[in-house]
Parts: sequence; structure tokens; C-alpha cells
Amino acid sequence: MYCMNHPRISILTVLVLIGCRGATAPSAESHVASWSYFGDSIANTTNRISMQSAADLLSANGEVTGLFEAQIVQSCLNLGCWISVKGGNGDTVMVFMKDHAYFVPTDSLQGKTTYFSGRAFNDTVSVAMQKHILMDAGASQAKIDAITSPSFELGFEATGVMIADVPMGAPMANTSD
Repeated sequence: MYCMNHPRISILTVLVLIGCRGATAPSAESHVASWSYFGDSIANTTNRISMQSAADLLSANGEVTGLFEAQIVQSCLNLGCWISVKGGNGDTVMVFMKDHAYFVPTDSLQGKTTYFSGRAFNDTVSVAMQKHILMDAGASQAKIDAITSPSFELGFEATGVMIADVPMGAPMANTSD
């Protein structure tokens, strides 16, 4: 009966019990220590579309809008205006930041989980754009010169991006020029 005679202890006990009641099992994201956000905010991450599902939906619908999940392969070394992610078929898929309105870190993202909101579409990538992307990625001149024809591939335009466990001090482009 000690608690009944001490209101502060009773209130503390009630608050602890209320806090424990709302506890839930760890989510699939429990391995992630922190998320970094770029562009538009992403509030709800429950209905994510995998890269394989995006490709399948795109085949059926021509364009897909939603929240996508992937693993980052590389980011633009110049500005951080795009990331490449693992596609559903072992390929690499480009994700461009809509209207260059925001940028992601230019390095330290390889292998990180990302969620990005926006649209997926079939894209014809010109020779000039392919070469530009390779230059941004730091490719050799021989690899750049080997591009001679447009490619037809899955593309994404992201309005917002979440990236798991971005290291503190990850390099960002200097865009103040």
C-alpha cells in the first residue's frame, strides 16, 4: 500500500504501464539505426513496392506511382542528383531526383536500403544522357565511348527519398555556386 500513499509513485506506475501497453513487436526495419530524408517527406512506409513488383506493374499499366524499396548501388558523384538501385532482375535501375529539387549524398550510400516515392515508367535513355550518367559515376573514358545507341529501360522519378544509416558527414555536393 506504499504507492497509494505517495501520489507521485502512483502516477509514475500508471505512466509506465500505459507506455508498455502500446509496445509492438519490432518491425522488419528494426536493423536500421536511423533514416535520412531528402526531398518530400515520406510519412507512411507500410505499402512499399519492390523492384520486381514495380517492373511487373509497369508491364501491365505503363506507369506506376507509389513508394518503392531497393538497395543502392551508387549515387551521382557530381551532385547527388540520382542513385542507381538493384532492380528486380539483377539489373541496375536509375532513380532521378525530380526537377533536381534536392540532392542525396554523393558517396557512402552503396548497399544502403532506400525507400523513394514517385513514379516508375519505361524510359528511352539517349546516348548523351547515358554518357552523362557514366561521367557522373566516374566511369572510364573507354566505357563512356562504348555507348553508341539509346537504351530502353525502367526509370524512376523520385519526389522524396529515405536512406537507411547514412554515415555522419557523408559527402554532399557544394551547390552554393
